[in-house]
Amino acid sequence: MIHSESVNLMVSFFLVVGIALPFAFNKFNLFNHSSTPNFQDYIERNHLKITKIEKWKNHQIGFDSVQNKLLYQRLGNYPELSLIDLNEIKKISIHEHRHVSGNGISKYEVTDYLGVKLQYYDLNHPAKMLEFYDEKLSPSMTSERSIATKWLSVLQEQIKN
Repeated sequence: MIHSESVNLMVSFFLVVGIALPFAFNKFNLFNHSSTPNFQDYIERNHLKITKIEKWKNHQIGFDSVQNKLLYQRLGNYPELSLIDLNEIKKISIHEHRHVSGNGISKYEVTDYLGVKLQYYDLNHPAKMLEFYDEKLSPSMTSERSIATKWLSVLQEQIKN
């Protein structure tokens, strides 16, 4: 009987550890050490003077009004850190994907993706998409639309000058 209890205890222990360990690794980011540099370190290394900055969920965006450069960072499964010279940008627009869900009177639109699209003067340079929201990575949109709209306005003002 004692042998059976110790086996059950050991099985329970390993079951709990087996379930909890992936969550612990994910929480402390031990599985994917990102090669994406730290936002603040990147600012210092590139001698940027960020005059406007915003953080939300796993994103950051900053603007250097002196050098007219935009710094964008996305963390998570697909990390990205981009420095964009706004003097090379011809057009900026909101880019959004939606789908209709439900039927009849309970139809509603769901945003799948929201980003700001930067198009370069150089036609050989592909457009740059700055993700503000992706439903696959975050189940609910909170303030992303207002953040994207605000930054669209800020950036459009910069490319006019």
